[in-house]
Amino acid sequence: MKDKRLLASLLAIALATCSLSVASAAAPPKEEIDQLIERAMEAFEIPGMAVSVVYDGEVYYSKGHGLAEVSKSTRVDDKTLFQIASVSKAFTAAALAILVDDGKLDWEDPVIDYLPEFRMYDPWVTREFTIRDLLTHRSGLPLGAGDLLMFPEAETSREEIIRAMRFLKPSTSFRSEYAYDNLMYIIAGEVVGSASGMLFEEFLEERLLFPLGMTDCAATLGRTAKKATRATPHVEVDGKLQTTLSLESDVGAAAGGINCSARSMALWASFVLDKGKNADGDEIVSAAQVEQLLNPVTVLPTRGYMAEHAGSFLSAYALGWNVSTFYGQPYYSHGGGLWGMTTLLAILPRQGLAVFVSNNKLSAAPRAVANDILDRFLADVSPEAGKDWVGIVTDAMNTRSSDANDTVAEAESARSTDSRPSLPLDAYVGTYRDPWYGDIFITLADDGQLWFKSGRSEPLSGPLEHFQFDTFIARWTERKYNNDAYVSFSLGAEGNIERIRMKAVSPATDFSFDFHDLDLVRVPE
Repeated sequence: MKDKRLLASLLAIALATCSLSVASAAAPPKEEIDQLIERAMEAFEIPGMAVSVVYDGEVYYSKGHGLAEVSKSTRVDDKTLFQIASVSKAFTAAALAILVDDGKLDWEDPVIDYLPEFRMYDPWVTREFTIRDLLTHRSGLPLGAGDLLMFPEAETSREEIIRAMRFLKPSTSFRSEYAYDNLMYIIAGEVVGSASGMLFEEFLEERLLFPLGMTDCAATLGRTAKKATRATPHVEVDGKLQTTLSLESDVGAAAGGINCSARSMALWASFVLDKGKNADGDEIVSAAQVEQLLNPVTVLPTRGYMAEHAGSFLSAYALGWNVSTFYGQPYYSHGGGLWGMTTLLAILPRQGLAVFVSNNKLSAAPRAVANDILDRFLADVSPEAGKDWVGIVTDAMNTRSSDANDTVAEAESARSTDSRPSLPLDAYVGTYRDPWYGDIFITLADDGQLWFKSGRSEPLSGPLEHFQFDTFIARWTERKYNNDAYVSFSLGAEGNIERIRMKAVSPATDFSFDFHDLDLVRVPE
Protein backbone atom coordinates (compact mmCIF):
# COMPACT_ATOMS: atom_id res chain seq x y z
CA MET A 1 0.00 0.00 0.00
CA LYS A 2 2.84 2.37 0.87
CA ASP A 3 4.52 1.58 -2.45
CA LYS A 4 1.34 2.47 -4.34
CA ARG A 5 1.05 5.79 -2.53
CA LEU A 6 4.71 6.52 -3.19
CA LEU A 7 4.32 5.82 -6.90
CA ALA A 8 1.25 8.03 -7.10
CA SER A 9 3.18 10.80 -5.33
CA LEU A 10 6.10 10.37 -7.71
CA LEU A 11 3.75 10.63 -10.66
CA ALA A 12 2.26 13.84 -9.30
CA ILE A 13 5.76 15.28 -8.89
CA ALA A 14 6.76 14.11 -12.36
CA LEU A 15 3.71 15.70 -13.94
CA ALA A 16 4.32 18.93 -12.05
CA THR A 17 7.96 19.17 -13.07
CA CYS A 18 8.22 17.61 -16.53
CA SER A 19 8.65 20.00 -19.41
CA LEU A 20 9.12 22.98 -17.07
CA SER A 21 10.42 24.94 -20.00
CA VAL A 22 7.62 24.30 -22.43
CA ALA A 23 7.96 25.32 -26.02
CA SER A 24 4.77 26.44 -27.69
CA ALA A 25 3.01 24.09 -30.02
CA ALA A 26 2.18 25.10 -33.56
CA ALA A 27 -1.20 24.41 -35.10
CA PRO A 28 -1.14 22.21 -38.20
CA PRO A 29 -3.20 23.30 -41.23
CA LYS A 30 -6.84 22.33 -40.88
CA GLU A 31 -6.63 20.60 -44.23
CA GLU A 32 -4.11 18.18 -42.69
CA ILE A 33 -6.62 17.30 -39.97
CA ASP A 34 -9.30 16.75 -42.62
CA GLN A 35 -7.01 14.38 -44.52
CA LEU A 36 -6.00 12.54 -41.35
CA ILE A 37 -9.63 11.97 -40.38
CA GLU A 38 -10.57 10.71 -43.84
CA ARG A 39 -7.61 8.31 -43.79
CA ALA A 40 -8.52 7.00 -40.33
CA MET A 41 -12.16 6.52 -41.29
CA GLU A 42 -11.08 4.46 -44.28
CA ALA A 43 -8.54 2.43 -42.27
CA PHE A 44 -11.03 1.59 -39.52
CA GLU A 45 -14.11 1.48 -41.80
CA ILE A 46 -15.92 4.20 -39.86
CA PRO A 47 -19.31 5.52 -41.07
CA GLY A 48 -19.11 8.89 -39.30
CA MET A 49 -16.81 10.87 -37.03
CA ALA A 50 -16.89 14.21 -35.21
CA VAL A 51 -13.76 16.01 -34.04
CA SER A 52 -13.10 19.21 -32.13
CA VAL A 53 -9.78 20.78 -31.16
CA VAL A 54 -9.26 23.47 -28.55
CA TYR A 55 -5.98 25.36 -28.72
CA ASP A 56 -4.71 28.51 -27.05
CA GLY A 57 -8.10 29.45 -25.62
CA GLU A 58 -10.05 29.00 -28.85
CA VAL A 59 -11.87 26.29 -30.77
CA TYR A 60 -9.37 25.68 -33.54
CA TYR A 61 -11.27 22.90 -35.27
CA SER A 62 -14.84 21.60 -34.99
CA LYS A 63 -16.20 19.46 -37.78
CA GLY A 64 -18.07 16.29 -38.70
CA HIS A 65 -17.18 13.74 -41.36
CA GLY A 66 -19.15 10.96 -42.98
CA LEU A 67 -22.64 9.71 -42.24
CA ALA A 68 -24.73 9.58 -39.07
CA GLU A 69 -26.14 6.28 -40.39
CA VAL A 70 -24.87 4.24 -43.32
CA SER A 71 -28.31 3.67 -44.85
CA LYS A 72 -29.28 7.35 -44.76
CA SER A 73 -27.97 10.59 -46.24
CA THR A 74 -27.73 12.60 -43.00
CA ARG A 75 -24.14 13.73 -42.59
CA VAL A 76 -22.28 14.17 -39.33
CA ASP A 77 -21.48 17.74 -38.29
CA ASP A 78 -20.17 19.27 -35.08
CA LYS A 79 -23.73 19.45 -33.69
CA THR A 80 -24.45 15.72 -34.15
CA LEU A 81 -24.96 13.98 -30.82
CA PHE A 82 -22.83 10.96 -29.95
CA GLN A 83 -23.02 8.73 -26.91
CA ILE A 84 -19.71 9.53 -25.22
CA ALA A 85 -19.87 6.47 -22.93
CA SER A 86 -17.24 6.44 -20.17
CA VAL A 87 -16.01 9.93 -20.98
CA SER A 88 -19.10 10.70 -18.87
CA LYS A 89 -17.20 9.60 -15.75
CA ALA A 90 -15.30 12.89 -15.59
CA PHE A 91 -18.64 14.73 -15.55
CA THR A 92 -19.88 12.62 -12.63
CA ALA A 93 -16.69 13.40 -10.73
CA ALA A 94 -17.16 17.10 -11.48
CA ALA A 95 -20.75 16.94 -10.19
CA LEU A 96 -19.40 15.62 -6.89
CA ALA A 97 -16.77 18.39 -6.90
CA ILE A 98 -19.58 20.98 -7.13
CA LEU A 99 -21.15 19.44 -4.04
CA VAL A 100 -17.80 19.62 -2.26
CA ASP A 101 -17.64 23.31 -3.16
CA ASP A 102 -21.21 23.66 -1.85
CA GLY A 103 -20.14 22.13 1.47
CA LYS A 104 -22.63 19.27 1.09
CA LEU A 105 -20.06 16.48 1.13
CA ASP A 106 -16.34 15.74 1.39
CA TRP A 107 -14.21 13.39 -0.69
CA GLU A 108 -13.31 11.35 2.38
CA ASP A 109 -16.90 10.94 3.62
CA PRO A 110 -18.04 7.31 3.88
CA VAL A 111 -20.49 6.32 1.17
CA ILE A 112 -22.85 4.87 3.79
CA ASP A 113 -23.36 8.38 5.19
CA TYR A 114 -25.31 9.14 1.99
CA LEU A 115 -26.47 5.66 0.99
CA PRO A 116 -27.09 3.65 4.18
CA GLU A 117 -28.07 0.61 2.10
CA PHE A 118 -24.62 0.44 0.46
CA ARG A 119 -22.70 -2.72 1.36
CA MET A 120 -19.51 -4.34 0.12
CA TYR A 121 -18.62 -8.02 0.57
CA ASP A 122 -16.35 -7.18 3.52
CA PRO A 123 -18.05 -5.20 6.34
CA TRP A 124 -14.81 -3.37 7.13
CA VAL A 125 -14.55 -2.20 3.51
CA THR A 126 -18.15 -1.03 3.71
CA ARG A 127 -17.33 1.21 6.66
CA GLU A 128 -14.12 2.53 5.10
CA PHE A 129 -15.37 3.06 1.55
CA THR A 130 -15.27 6.78 0.73
CA ILE A 131 -16.68 8.92 -2.04
CA ARG A 132 -13.17 9.23 -3.47
CA ASP A 133 -12.96 5.42 -3.58
CA LEU A 134 -16.05 5.31 -5.81
CA LEU A 135 -14.14 7.15 -8.53
CA THR A 136 -10.66 5.60 -8.47
CA HIS A 137 -11.11 1.93 -9.49
CA ARG A 138 -9.40 0.53 -6.40
CA SER A 139 -12.34 -1.22 -4.74
CA GLY A 140 -10.68 -4.63 -4.74
CA LEU A 141 -13.31 -5.99 -7.14
CA PRO A 142 -12.15 -7.58 -10.40
CA LEU A 143 -12.24 -5.82 -13.76
CA GLY A 144 -15.77 -4.92 -14.83
CA ALA A 145 -17.30 -6.71 -11.85
CA GLY A 146 -21.08 -6.81 -12.07
CA ASP A 147 -21.34 -5.22 -15.52
CA LEU A 148 -23.60 -8.08 -16.63
CA LEU A 149 -26.26 -6.41 -14.52
CA MET A 150 -26.40 -3.80 -17.31
CA PHE A 151 -24.93 -5.47 -20.40
CA PRO A 152 -26.07 -6.47 -22.86
CA GLU A 153 -29.47 -4.83 -22.70
CA ALA A 154 -30.09 -6.18 -19.21
CA GLU A 155 -33.09 -5.24 -17.11
CA THR A 156 -31.95 -3.78 -13.80
CA SER A 157 -32.25 -0.71 -11.60
CA ARG A 158 -29.84 1.42 -9.62
CA GLU A 159 -31.33 0.00 -6.44
CA GLU A 160 -30.55 -3.53 -7.66
CA ILE A 161 -26.98 -2.51 -8.44
CA ILE A 162 -26.46 -1.17 -4.92
CA ARG A 163 -27.92 -4.37 -3.48
CA ALA A 164 -25.71 -6.54 -5.70
CA MET A 165 -22.45 -5.02 -4.45
CA ARG A 166 -22.55 -7.02 -1.20
CA PHE A 167 -22.39 -10.29 -3.17
CA LEU A 168 -19.51 -9.38 -5.49
CA LYS A 169 -16.36 -11.02 -4.18
CA PRO A 170 -13.09 -9.07 -4.25
CA SER A 171 -10.08 -10.31 -6.19
CA THR A 172 -7.55 -8.12 -4.37
CA SER A 173 -7.35 -6.25 -1.11
CA PHE A 174 -9.06 -2.88 -0.80
CA ARG A 175 -7.16 0.04 -2.42
CA SER A 176 -4.24 -2.15 -3.52
CA GLU A 177 -4.86 -2.63 -7.25
CA TYR A 178 -6.46 -0.91 -10.24
CA ALA A 179 -9.49 -2.61 -11.80
CA TYR A 180 -11.91 -0.61 -13.90
CA ASP A 181 -15.44 -0.63 -12.50
CA ASN A 182 -18.58 0.96 -13.96
CA LEU A 183 -20.92 0.14 -11.09
CA MET A 184 -19.07 2.36 -8.64
CA TYR A 185 -19.76 5.37 -10.83
CA ILE A 186 -23.45 4.52 -10.88
CA ILE A 187 -23.34 4.51 -7.09
CA ALA A 188 -21.45 7.83 -7.23
CA GLY A 189 -24.38 9.22 -9.21
CA GLU A 190 -26.71 8.09 -6.45
CA VAL A 191 -24.52 9.92 -3.92
CA VAL A 192 -24.97 13.06 -6.03
CA GLY A 193 -28.73 12.54 -5.83
CA SER A 194 -28.69 11.96 -2.09
CA ALA A 195 -26.51 14.98 -1.28
CA SER A 196 -28.28 17.37 -3.66
CA GLY A 197 -31.88 16.26 -3.25
CA MET A 198 -32.17 16.05 -7.05
CA LEU A 199 -32.07 13.26 -9.59
CA PHE A 200 -28.52 12.78 -10.80
CA GLU A 201 -29.52 13.57 -14.37
CA GLU A 202 -31.19 16.83 -13.36
CA PHE A 203 -28.27 17.94 -11.20
CA LEU A 204 -25.75 17.19 -13.93
CA GLU A 205 -27.61 19.25 -16.49
CA GLU A 206 -28.62 22.15 -14.25
CA ARG A 207 -25.34 22.59 -12.37
CA LEU A 208 -22.76 21.53 -14.96
CA LEU A 209 -23.83 21.02 -18.59
CA PHE A 210 -26.08 24.04 -19.03
CA PRO A 211 -23.87 26.55 -17.12
CA LEU A 212 -21.05 25.49 -19.44
CA GLY A 213 -23.22 26.24 -22.47
CA MET A 214 -23.53 22.57 -23.36
CA THR A 215 -27.25 22.96 -23.92
CA ASP A 216 -27.51 20.40 -26.73
CA CYS A 217 -26.09 17.69 -24.45
CA ALA A 218 -28.07 15.47 -22.11
CA ALA A 219 -27.33 13.10 -19.26
CA THR A 220 -29.07 10.23 -21.06
CA LEU A 221 -30.28 9.41 -24.54
CA GLY A 222 -33.90 9.78 -23.50
CA ARG A 223 -33.31 13.36 -22.36
CA THR A 224 -31.94 14.61 -25.68
CA ALA A 225 -34.01 16.99 -27.78
CA LYS A 226 -36.34 15.14 -30.13
CA LYS A 227 -35.21 17.19 -33.13
CA ALA A 228 -31.52 16.67 -32.46
CA THR A 229 -29.44 14.78 -35.02
CA ARG A 230 -28.08 11.68 -33.33
CA ALA A 231 -25.41 9.39 -34.65
CA THR A 232 -26.54 5.79 -35.02
CA PRO A 233 -24.23 3.09 -33.62
CA HIS A 234 -22.82 0.46 -35.99
CA VAL A 235 -21.26 -2.95 -35.48
CA GLU A 236 -19.66 -5.55 -37.70
CA VAL A 237 -21.44 -8.88 -37.86
CA ASP A 238 -19.84 -11.57 -40.00
CA GLY A 239 -17.70 -8.92 -41.66
CA LYS A 240 -20.64 -6.69 -42.60
CA LEU A 241 -21.42 -3.29 -41.09
CA GLN A 242 -24.92 -2.92 -39.69
CA THR A 243 -26.76 -0.55 -37.38
CA THR A 244 -27.55 -1.50 -33.83
CA LEU A 245 -29.70 -0.10 -31.05
CA SER A 246 -28.46 2.82 -28.99
CA LEU A 247 -28.13 2.27 -25.25
CA GLU A 248 -31.38 3.75 -23.94
CA SER A 249 -31.33 2.72 -20.28
CA ASP A 250 -30.96 5.55 -17.77
CA VAL A 251 -29.45 3.21 -15.16
CA GLY A 252 -25.84 3.75 -16.24
CA ALA A 253 -26.06 7.52 -16.74
CA ALA A 254 -23.32 8.36 -14.25
CA ALA A 255 -20.98 5.72 -15.68
CA GLY A 256 -21.49 6.37 -19.36
CA GLY A 257 -24.82 7.92 -20.31
CA ILE A 258 -24.05 11.41 -21.62
CA ASN A 259 -24.95 12.31 -25.20
CA CYS A 260 -23.08 15.29 -26.60
CA SER A 261 -21.72 16.99 -29.71
CA ALA A 262 -18.17 17.78 -30.70
CA ARG A 263 -19.02 21.49 -30.54
CA SER A 264 -20.16 21.20 -26.92
CA MET A 265 -17.31 18.89 -25.93
CA ALA A 266 -14.97 21.71 -26.92
CA LEU A 267 -16.65 23.74 -24.17
CA TRP A 268 -16.02 20.92 -21.70
CA ALA A 269 -12.36 20.73 -22.71
CA SER A 270 -12.06 24.51 -22.27
CA PHE A 271 -13.61 24.19 -18.82
CA VAL A 272 -10.87 21.75 -17.80
CA LEU A 273 -8.12 23.86 -19.34
CA ASP A 274 -9.51 26.99 -17.64
CA LYS A 275 -9.53 25.22 -14.26
CA GLY A 276 -13.27 25.16 -13.72
CA LYS A 277 -14.53 28.28 -15.50
CA ASN A 278 -17.04 28.56 -18.33
CA ALA A 279 -16.65 30.65 -21.47
CA ASP A 280 -17.91 33.77 -19.62
CA GLY A 281 -15.30 33.35 -16.89
CA ASP A 282 -17.81 32.18 -14.28
CA GLU A 283 -16.48 29.62 -11.81
CA ILE A 284 -18.48 26.40 -12.11
CA VAL A 285 -16.02 24.27 -10.13
CA SER A 286 -13.31 25.83 -7.96
CA ALA A 287 -9.71 25.58 -9.13
CA ALA A 288 -8.92 23.68 -5.94
CA GLN A 289 -11.47 21.00 -6.78
CA VAL A 290 -10.37 20.78 -10.41
CA GLU A 291 -6.92 20.01 -9.02
CA GLN A 292 -8.50 17.26 -6.93
CA LEU A 293 -10.18 15.81 -10.02
CA LEU A 294 -6.87 15.61 -11.89
CA ASN A 295 -4.65 14.51 -9.04
CA PRO A 296 -3.41 10.93 -9.62
CA VAL A 297 -4.63 8.36 -7.09
CA THR A 298 -4.48 4.78 -8.38
CA VAL A 299 -1.35 3.61 -10.19
CA LEU A 300 -1.82 1.78 -13.51
CA PRO A 301 0.57 -0.51 -15.38
CA THR A 302 2.48 1.12 -18.22
CA ARG A 303 2.37 -1.12 -21.27
CA GLY A 304 1.08 -1.30 -24.79
CA TYR A 305 1.51 1.08 -27.68
CA MET A 306 1.10 4.23 -25.55
CA ALA A 307 4.10 3.27 -23.44
CA GLU A 308 6.10 2.19 -26.48
CA HIS A 309 5.36 5.07 -28.84
CA ALA A 310 4.23 7.99 -26.65
CA GLY A 311 6.68 7.43 -23.83
CA SER A 312 3.88 7.15 -21.28
CA PHE A 313 5.22 6.37 -17.81
CA LEU A 314 3.90 6.12 -14.27
CA SER A 315 0.30 6.16 -15.50
CA ALA A 316 -2.48 6.59 -12.97
CA TYR A 317 -6.19 7.13 -12.56
CA ALA A 318 -7.45 10.28 -10.89
CA LEU A 319 -11.15 11.15 -10.37
CA GLY A 320 -12.73 10.31 -13.70
CA TRP A 321 -9.47 10.91 -15.60
CA ASN A 322 -6.49 8.93 -16.79
CA VAL A 323 -3.26 10.78 -16.04
CA SER A 324 -0.03 10.06 -17.86
CA THR A 325 2.47 11.64 -20.25
CA PHE A 326 2.59 12.13 -24.01
CA TYR A 327 6.06 12.87 -25.39
CA GLY A 328 7.03 14.07 -21.91
CA GLN A 329 4.00 16.33 -21.55
CA PRO A 330 1.36 15.92 -18.82
CA TYR A 331 -1.55 14.13 -20.48
CA TYR A 332 -5.14 13.88 -19.24
CA SER A 333 -7.52 11.63 -21.10
CA HIS A 334 -10.48 9.30 -20.97
CA GLY A 335 -11.99 7.00 -23.53
CA GLY A 336 -15.43 5.53 -23.80
CA GLY A 337 -16.99 2.68 -25.70
CA LEU A 338 -20.47 1.28 -26.15
CA TRP A 339 -21.62 -1.22 -28.73
CA GLY A 340 -21.39 0.85 -31.87
CA MET A 341 -19.81 4.03 -30.47
CA THR A 342 -16.30 5.00 -29.35
CA THR A 343 -15.04 8.30 -27.95
CA LEU A 344 -11.82 9.84 -26.64
CA LEU A 345 -10.97 13.16 -25.04
CA ALA A 346 -7.26 13.96 -24.68
CA ILE A 347 -5.77 17.08 -23.09
CA LEU A 348 -2.21 18.50 -22.94
CA PRO A 349 -2.69 21.25 -20.33
CA ARG A 350 0.79 22.77 -20.71
CA GLN A 351 0.03 23.45 -24.35
CA GLY A 352 -3.55 24.60 -23.80
CA LEU A 353 -4.49 21.83 -26.21
CA ALA A 354 -7.39 19.37 -26.22
CA VAL A 355 -8.76 16.95 -28.81
CA PHE A 356 -12.18 15.29 -28.78
CA VAL A 357 -13.03 12.46 -31.19
CA SER A 358 -16.16 10.35 -31.43
CA ASN A 359 -17.31 7.88 -34.06
CA ASN A 360 -20.34 5.67 -34.60
CA LYS A 361 -18.58 2.32 -34.55
CA LEU A 362 -16.77 0.39 -31.83
CA SER A 363 -13.16 0.95 -32.86
CA ALA A 364 -9.78 2.34 -31.87
CA ALA A 365 -10.06 5.13 -34.44
CA PRO A 366 -10.61 7.93 -31.86
CA ARG A 367 -7.31 7.07 -30.15
CA ALA A 368 -5.48 7.03 -33.47
CA VAL A 369 -6.95 10.36 -34.59
CA ALA A 370 -6.50 12.14 -31.25
CA ASN A 371 -2.89 11.01 -30.85
CA ASP A 372 -2.08 11.96 -34.44
CA ILE A 373 -3.51 15.45 -33.99
CA LEU A 374 -1.57 15.94 -30.75
CA ASP A 375 1.53 14.69 -32.54
CA ARG A 376 1.10 17.26 -35.32
CA PHE A 377 0.72 20.10 -32.83
CA LEU A 378 3.95 18.99 -31.12
CA ALA A 379 5.93 18.68 -34.36
CA ASP A 380 8.15 21.64 -33.45
CA VAL A 381 8.18 20.88 -29.73
CA SER A 382 9.09 17.22 -29.33
CA PRO A 383 11.81 15.29 -31.20
CA GLU A 384 9.60 12.20 -30.78
CA ALA A 385 6.80 13.65 -32.89
CA GLY A 386 6.16 12.68 -36.46
CA LYS A 387 4.74 9.22 -35.86
CA ASP A 388 2.00 7.59 -37.90
CA TRP A 389 -0.57 6.98 -35.19
CA VAL A 390 -3.16 5.57 -37.56
CA GLY A 391 -0.64 2.93 -38.55
CA ILE A 392 0.50 2.32 -34.95
CA VAL A 393 -3.01 1.80 -33.61
CA THR A 394 -4.09 -0.26 -36.62
CA ASP A 395 -1.13 -2.60 -36.15
CA ALA A 396 -1.81 -2.89 -32.41
CA MET A 397 -5.46 -3.77 -33.00
CA ASN A 398 -4.58 -6.29 -35.70
CA THR A 399 -2.08 -7.94 -33.36
CA ARG A 400 -4.63 -8.06 -30.56
CA SER A 401 -7.22 -9.63 -32.84
CA SER A 402 -4.73 -12.14 -34.20
CA ASP A 403 -3.59 -13.13 -30.71
CA ALA A 404 -7.19 -13.59 -29.59
CA ASN A 405 -7.95 -15.77 -32.62
CA ASP A 406 -4.85 -17.84 -31.88
CA THR A 407 -6.01 -18.39 -28.30
CA VAL A 408 -9.42 -19.59 -29.47
CA ALA A 409 -7.83 -21.85 -32.10
CA GLU A 410 -5.42 -23.35 -29.56
CA ALA A 411 -8.28 -24.16 -27.19
CA GLU A 412 -10.18 -25.78 -30.05
CA SER A 413 -7.20 -27.88 -31.12
CA ALA A 414 -6.49 -29.01 -27.55
CA ARG A 415 -10.04 -30.11 -26.72
CA SER A 416 -10.91 -33.75 -26.28
CA THR A 417 -13.05 -34.36 -29.35
CA ASP A 418 -14.13 -37.85 -28.35
CA SER A 419 -15.30 -36.85 -24.83
CA ARG A 420 -18.96 -36.90 -23.90
CA PRO A 421 -21.10 -35.22 -21.20
CA SER A 422 -21.13 -37.14 -17.91
CA LEU A 423 -24.93 -37.38 -17.82
CA PRO A 424 -27.89 -37.48 -20.20
CA LEU A 425 -28.66 -33.96 -21.45
CA ASP A 426 -31.94 -33.71 -19.54
CA ALA A 427 -29.93 -33.97 -16.30
CA TYR A 428 -28.47 -30.49 -17.02
CA VAL A 429 -31.90 -28.87 -17.32
CA GLY A 430 -32.89 -26.52 -14.50
CA THR A 431 -32.73 -23.08 -12.94
CA TYR A 432 -29.35 -21.81 -11.73
CA ARG A 433 -28.97 -18.76 -9.51
CA ASP A 434 -26.18 -16.30 -8.73
CA PRO A 435 -26.75 -14.04 -5.71
CA TRP A 436 -25.84 -10.82 -7.48
CA TYR A 437 -26.99 -11.61 -11.01
CA GLY A 438 -30.14 -13.66 -10.56
CA ASP A 439 -31.41 -16.65 -12.51
CA ILE A 440 -30.47 -18.38 -15.72
CA PHE A 441 -32.36 -21.27 -17.25
CA ILE A 442 -31.05 -24.39 -18.99
CA THR A 443 -33.69 -26.00 -21.17
CA LEU A 444 -33.85 -28.90 -23.62
CA ALA A 445 -35.45 -28.17 -26.99
CA ASP A 446 -37.61 -30.64 -28.88
CA ASP A 447 -34.69 -31.38 -31.20
CA GLY A 448 -32.54 -32.47 -28.24
CA GLN A 449 -30.46 -29.26 -28.13
CA LEU A 450 -29.57 -27.72 -24.75
CA TRP A 451 -30.27 -23.99 -24.51
CA PHE A 452 -29.04 -21.24 -22.20
CA LYS A 453 -31.37 -18.36 -21.35
CA SER A 454 -30.68 -15.43 -19.03
CA GLY A 455 -33.53 -14.23 -16.85
CA ARG A 456 -32.10 -10.72 -16.94
CA SER A 457 -30.75 -10.11 -20.44
CA GLU A 458 -32.60 -11.29 -23.55
CA PRO A 459 -29.52 -11.28 -25.84
CA LEU A 460 -27.87 -13.89 -23.59
CA SER A 461 -29.87 -16.72 -25.07
CA GLY A 462 -28.63 -19.43 -27.37
CA PRO A 463 -27.87 -23.11 -27.95
CA LEU A 464 -25.21 -24.90 -25.94
CA GLU A 465 -22.68 -26.52 -28.26
CA HIS A 466 -20.77 -29.38 -26.64
CA PHE A 467 -17.08 -28.54 -26.28
CA GLN A 468 -15.62 -31.30 -24.12
CA PHE A 469 -16.61 -33.30 -21.03
CA ASP A 470 -19.15 -31.17 -19.12
CA THR A 471 -18.19 -27.91 -20.80
CA PHE A 472 -20.33 -26.38 -23.53
CA ILE A 473 -20.12 -23.17 -25.55
CA ALA A 474 -23.07 -20.79 -25.48
CA ARG A 475 -23.49 -19.60 -29.06
CA TRP A 476 -25.69 -16.58 -28.50
CA THR A 477 -28.36 -16.05 -31.14
CA GLU A 478 -27.61 -12.31 -31.00
CA ARG A 479 -24.26 -12.17 -32.86
CA LYS A 480 -23.47 -8.47 -32.68
CA TYR A 481 -21.78 -8.65 -29.28
CA ASN A 482 -19.10 -11.23 -30.19
CA ASN A 483 -19.26 -12.69 -26.69
CA ASP A 484 -19.72 -16.46 -26.83
CA ALA A 485 -18.96 -18.11 -23.50
CA TYR A 486 -17.82 -21.43 -22.08
CA VAL A 487 -20.46 -22.95 -19.79
CA SER A 488 -18.97 -25.56 -17.46
CA PHE A 489 -21.23 -27.77 -15.34
CA SER A 490 -19.95 -29.26 -12.06
CA LEU A 491 -21.08 -32.51 -10.50
CA GLY A 492 -21.61 -32.92 -6.78
CA ALA A 493 -20.65 -35.92 -4.64
CA GLU A 494 -23.89 -37.68 -5.51
CA GLY A 495 -23.31 -37.34 -9.22
CA ASN A 496 -25.88 -34.60 -9.82
CA ILE A 497 -25.24 -31.24 -11.52
CA GLU A 498 -24.67 -28.66 -8.76
CA ARG A 499 -23.43 -25.45 -10.39
CA ILE A 500 -22.25 -23.61 -13.46
CA ARG A 501 -19.10 -21.54 -14.00
CA MET A 502 -18.55 -19.47 -17.13
CA LYS A 503 -15.90 -17.52 -19.00
CA ALA A 504 -15.62 -15.81 -22.36
CA VAL A 505 -14.36 -17.92 -25.24
CA SER A 506 -12.20 -15.17 -26.73
CA PRO A 507 -9.80 -12.98 -24.71
CA ALA A 508 -10.90 -10.12 -26.99
CA THR A 509 -14.40 -10.23 -25.47
CA ASP A 510 -15.30 -6.92 -23.85
CA PHE A 511 -14.55 -6.97 -20.12
CA SER A 512 -18.14 -5.96 -19.32
CA PHE A 513 -19.15 -9.52 -20.10
CA ASP A 514 -17.88 -10.67 -16.71
CA PHE A 515 -19.15 -14.23 -17.05
CA HIS A 516 -16.26 -15.43 -14.88
CA ASP A 517 -17.68 -13.61 -11.86
CA LEU A 518 -20.86 -15.69 -11.92
CA ASP A 519 -21.27 -18.58 -9.50
CA LEU A 520 -24.52 -20.16 -10.61
CA VAL A 521 -25.88 -22.72 -8.16
CA ARG A 522 -28.68 -25.04 -9.14
CA VAL A 523 -32.02 -24.20 -7.55
CA PRO A 524 -33.74 -27.29 -6.04
CA GLU A 525 -36.97 -28.20 -7.80
